[in-house]
Amino acid sequence: MKRTILFVDDEPNILMGIKRMLRPMRDKWELLFANSGPEALEIMAANRVDAIVSDMRMPGMDGPQLLRRIMQEYPDTIRFALSGYSDQEMVNQSIAPTHQYLTKPCDETLLVSALEQAMNARELVPNKTILDKIARVEHLPVLPDVYNRITAELAKGEPSPRLIGDIVARDVGMSANILKLVNSAYFGLPRHIAAPQQAVIVLGINVVRSVILSLHVFQSFEFMGRSSFSLPMLWGHSMRTGAMARTIAQHEDLPKEEADYAYIGALLHDVGKLLLEAHCQEECQRVYDEVRAHNRRVAEVEQEQLGLTHAEVGAYLLGLWGLPPSVVQAVAGHHGAAPPPGELGAADIVHFANLLDHEIFVFNEHYAKAEPSPERLDGIGGPERYAQWRQAVLTMNMETEPQ
Repeated sequence: MKRTILFVDDEPNILMGIKRMLRPMRDKWELLFANSGPEALEIMAANRVDAIVSDMRMPGMDGPQLLRRIMQEYPDTIRFALSGYSDQEMVNQSIAPTHQYLTKPCDETLLVSALEQAMNARELVPNKTILDKIARVEHLPVLPDVYNRITAELAKGEPSPRLIGDIVARDVGMSANILKLVNSAYFGLPRHIAAPQQAVIVLGINVVRSVILSLHVFQSFEFMGRSSFSLPMLWGHSMRTGAMARTIAQHEDLPKEEADYAYIGALLHDVGKLLLEAHCQEECQRVYDEVRAHNRRVAEVEQEQLGLTHAEVGAYLLGLWGLPPSVVQAVAGHHGAAPPPGELGAADIVHFANLLDHEIFVFNEHYAKAEPSPERLDGIGGPERYAQWRQAVLTMNMETEPQ
């Protein structure tokens, strides 16, 4: 079935340009256009719309007001904001109801890729009741400002690591947290990193961006009150799993980009637990009560009781945010069956790094012990390879407590 995308802008020339630009997508997408917020709402009342891309500055009902209405009335519609570099005030107003920001003028490839990935992410959550609940909340963790500024800089062309480092350095709190983390045992770097600019050069832009995202997401949930699990323990598990994924990728001599995807996927693989805990707390409490009472796996009980797992919910969020497909797929499948046969990639590494951390560090004596399945072992070439990875991560000198 064709997917339907609605574009909203009060300038007819802008809409005409989008129409021409997306002509090659006519076989896959049904394109709708509106010149104002009220017209957009009329169109949505008469059509099922998969995604909306709205300008921010419009007379009468502006972009943030329109997207907020859509979030409340059509929560499963994916919401994109189009903004210029000077629209920071409007961006701030649209933080709650917006999934992603696209910068004007928007490149065709970037626009198509962002929309396709976000719409695919929605399909990862089979339980539409929970999807609706998550999509409707205003407190879905949003991409931090420093992350958005880095993304906008990357969209301009060939990025400069030093310039990206300058953007990070302007956020004093984030800079301090990044430097604390990159100088911890989780990265095992041979020398001390003294400035955000150095961190970007040594680790690479994508890794630093993922660290910013991870720190921000966990900080967003620090004060959610009573929870079904320990947030510091989950943070430590995520950091260690990321470090183990880096070690495995280095052991396998993976290209830097694929190694980065493995690290990012491992770092963020459990964000779905935070999202479910924040917005489906009663359901989560029942899941963890069953897990502890009968020594079972969390994902197994989630699937049984909720019809989905935290892996799918986390992948949904990351897909909405536009993280690379390799990362989204690795998060979605970190508890699932083996990916299709092919070269070793992020999906396998995240799966086994997660298993190794659960095997080496005991989180709760009432949780079932993690065991690799024969099918997943066959997918990487057998138990011998897994044993090699285990030995590699045991030599990491990993700390057992989060930094």
